[in-house]
Amino acid sequence: MPHTHTDDIAPVLPSSIDGPFQIVDPSAPGSWFKAEPANGRLAVAGDARPQRSLAIGYNRTYLSAASSYIGNAIPAHYVGSSWTGGFYATPLHLPKDMDVSAPCSVKVCVTPQYNADTNGQVACLALACTRVTLGGTASESNFSYDWDIPDNWSTSDVDIILLDNGNGRSYEADTFTEGDLLGLRLSRDGSNPIDTFNKSIKFAHWLMLEYTAKTL
Repeated sequence: MPHTHTDDIAPVLPSSIDGPFQIVDPSAPGSWFKAEPANGRLAVAGDARPQRSLAIGYNRTYLSAASSYIGNAIPAHYVGSSWTGGFYATPLHLPKDMDVSAPCSVKVCVTPQYNADTNGQVACLALACTRVTLGGTASESNFSYDWDIPDNWSTSDVDIILLDNGNGRSYEADTFTEGDLLGLRLSRDGSNPIDTFNKSIKFAHWLMLEYTAKTL
């Protein structure tokens, strides 16, 4: 067998390195990951931060919402075209690996109760949040999302939509702090003149929190 020799390979790393040990992207110094033995973790920054998601389950209905299913096995509630209603999600502590200095988003799974018969309509959705800090301070926030109903939306079309605060996400960077307890409430305001969709909308018993992590 022929042997190939080269002199452009750096010396091998020693079997043991005193930490922390950091590797930086040479084209983006703000992106790196770091092994921190003292903390027992791999910390990350910049574009090296992974994107993660956390499912949040249904807790109870809010105002007018009727029990239903999406398909045969996904529990859901539907809210009529002139109703105000939805559901409360189970409260959650923010994940310990969540980087609260980055934006985060909430998504929901929806489908119509009956096939749409008119295109160009809008549904007025809302996401309310109760936030409790580690210090025990509670605060409230709420925003509406006017969602454009897909053309020819049918009961066989299931959409997972991002609840958009107007900036392409649900919550801005630094909205929350580490250890916050969140309660979320999803609703449709069918009585709002902005809501022109003349069919009921089904909401799966599920919200998805998408966030940027600070550790691998």
